[in-house]
Amino acid sequence: MLHGEYADPGEEEVMVKTEFVWADGANHDVRLSGAWNGWMPVQMYHEGGGMWSVVTPVPAGTHEFKFVVDGEWRHSTRHPTVGDDEMTMNNIRVIRGPPKVNGGKKGATSPNASSSGGSPARRSKEGGKRRHRGACCSIS
Repeated sequence: MLHGEYADPGEEEVMVKTEFVWADGANHDVRLSGAWNGWMPVQMYHEGGGMWSVVTPVPAGTHEFKFVVDGEWRHSTRHPTVGDDEMTMNNIRVIRGPPKVNGGKKGATSPNASSSGGSPARRSKEGGKRRHRGACCSIS
């Protein structure tokens, strides 16, 4: 795993609840698989209109990932990629840790950070809308 600019090898790994979205449709099933969890596919949730999403804890840093769409490993054209060909092509994403507070004292993190991890879940909705939305993904 590559560590992002906020990673400090002397500190406990910070998990950031991160939303991933597959917006290119599927017949039955979409799963997210990434380097941070040993490439174990995580079930995504159908949101309608060809969109699937999941919110899952990811350590701060730079991570490669792919989607398993109806049993087929695929990368998204909506995310940056690394690799040379279809077999080695993965999506890549930088997950930033929470900003340090209280002068950067150990254990002082943002209230949205979770060092305990947690389980993948449906995205949170407020009035049916996402709180933050980028071109294809958001961080909750």
